[in-house]
Amino acid sequence: MPPTARVTRLFLSLPLICAAAISVAAAQAPAPDLSLLPAGPGRDLVGAKCGTCHTLAIVVGQRRDRAAWEQSIDQMIGRGAEISDAEYEAIAAYLGTNFAP
Repeated sequence: MPPTARVTRLFLSLPLICAAAISVAAAQAPAPDLSLLPAGPGRDLVGAKCGTCHTLAIVVGQRRDRAAWEQSIDQMIGRGAEISDAEYEAIAAYLGTNFAP
C-alpha cells in the first residue's frame, strides 16, 4: 500500500477512534456524589446535569441568588450542556433555593 493511502486511511479512521475513546471515557466517569446536595425537588437533576462535567463540590461551594444561578446555567449551556426548558427551570429553582447567599 502506498504511503499516501496509509495516511488517507489513518485520517479517515481518526474520527472513529476519537469517538470510541470519548465513549469509553464517558462510561468510566464516576457517578456524582448526591450526598453533597440537600434533598428536594431538582436534586437528582442537578446531580445528573451539573455532575456530568464537574464535581458537585463546585456547586455546593457557591452561594448565588437565582438570577446568578441562571447566568451560570446559561454559561454551561453555552459550553455544551444539554438542558431542556423544564430542566432549566427545575435546576434554577433548586439552586436558587438551596444555594442562595
